[in-house]
Amino acid sequence: MKNDQVEKIRKRLTALRDEIRKIIEWKDTASGGDGAMDEIDQANELIEKEMGFVRSNNMMANLKEVEEALDRIERNHYGKCLHCGQEISPKRLEVLPFARLCVPCQEKLESKGR
Repeated sequence: MKNDQVEKIRKRLTALRDEIRKIIEWKDTASGGDGAMDEIDQANELIEKEMGFVRSNNMMANLKEVEEALDRIERNHYGKCLHCGQEISPKRLEVLPFARLCVPCQEKLESKGR
């Protein structure tokens, strides 16, 4: 992969990382409820909190993947499959800039999970 392509992806990943961090920080500081809720309001708030927790966990996982991709760029390992060592298709990296595996290795991994 060419240096200018990697630099473009690095900028995308950095922007994505910063956006995810802002979302996580906003969720951490958001508060809810004024204390005067009936049972339905309390149930709805509980559901919203649980859904927020799930989304937050997903955001943390996404943040970790983005940070790992940025680390691979810094170590000059970006764009290589972590399983077989082959180059990951630039088209795949354009769509999924934090991809760790090439398409064949990803498909093998997914087929094992079925």
